Amino acid sequence: MSYLGNLPVFDYKTSEWSIFYGKLTQFLRINNVTKEEIKSGILLTYLTDETYHLVRNLAYPNTVESLTYNELVQILNIHFKPKQCSFVDKANFFEATRSPGESLGDWAARLRGLASYCEFGDALETNLRDHFVLGLGSGPERDKLFEQNPTTLTLTKAIEIGEQAACAREVKVMLKGEACV
Repeated sequence: MSYLGNLPVFDYKTSEWSIFYGKLTQFLRINNVTKEEIKSGILLTYLTDETYHLVRNLAYPNTVESLTYNELVQILNIHFKPKQCSFVDKANFFEATRSPGESLGDWAARLRGLASYCEFGDALETNLRDHFVLGLGSGPERDKLFEQNPTTLTLTKAIEIGEQAACAREVKVMLKGEACV
């Protein structure tokens, strides 16, 4: 049988289970795979030998072949559930800074990923916005954002203002380069 799309092989030592599981779910959906035994077979087929061995050990005393797709996924979800230590996660969030060459959108996405383990609750958007601005580093983007009223500034608006400042800087650099020609 031929399937649409490609599904990478999952190696627990080099890949993240939640990402593979998301891709697997989409693969099964676009190929309209609904039979449990086929779903299980596809899951088990796309595991490296070491990962298959791990699943087999986690399933013991049952055999992997005797488990349903949902039971296999549950075993893997439990095993690969990220271990969380809120102070370590918060330290990683608050110590993060924008990397050189990192776009503002990528910086915001990386912050969201770091915040996902912090349990900020209702303070999530405020923490994201504040750290987005403060972690930018020196430059016109941060200068422009420092001019804004923090009580009305949202993360979305901060990204937009930062991108406008970055574009303005690029135009100035470009014009300065043309003047030298």
